[in-house]
Amino acid sequence: MTQNTRISYEGKDYIWTGTDWCDAETFLTPPLVIVRKLNRLLEQELRSEDTAISDASVLIQRASAARDALQYDRAEALTRRALELSPGNCAALAVLCSVLRAQGQPRQALDETEAFRREPHPPLLTSRAAVLCDLKRWKEAKQEIGRALAIEKSEEAFNVVHRIKAERPDLYR
Repeated sequence: MTQNTRISYEGKDYIWTGTDWCDAETFLTPPLVIVRKLNRLLEQELRSEDTAISDASVLIQRASAARDALQYDRAEALTRRALELSPGNCAALAVLCSVLRAQGQPRQALDETEAFRREPHPPLLTSRAAVLCDLKRWKEAKQEIGRALAIEKSEEAFNVVHRIKAERPDLYR
């Protein structure tokens, strides 16, 4: 249900595209007041779907989509359920780390992923490097992102490198 979901509100139909809302008739973005109400209605529907899922990989996919849609509480809940089903799952930890960062909890993000810092999982390493940047621990961030890039190149990883270079160009001389 996460994409192209139709919800009726006050006699009008709106479509959730997976990232935003549009009026089903005009395809225009509804006003923010309506978007907030639609988000609440959507979250209610999604929660009932979420509780029926018992596959960790599906939970992680939904958590990632929820994070991208700025549904951080739902994303965190889905990720934690995935971790209950699959403890130490690096994909779930990467999503959890990014969700906690987005919620302004970088220390918690780092603490919850610390035991897995040596795992060769680029998205987790990249997310941890971004957290280290948030905490202004630039040298550690450079090391972490270097490990991620040694395994796999990604736009997200290069964005972290650019952030480090902007703040601490001396680390790249």
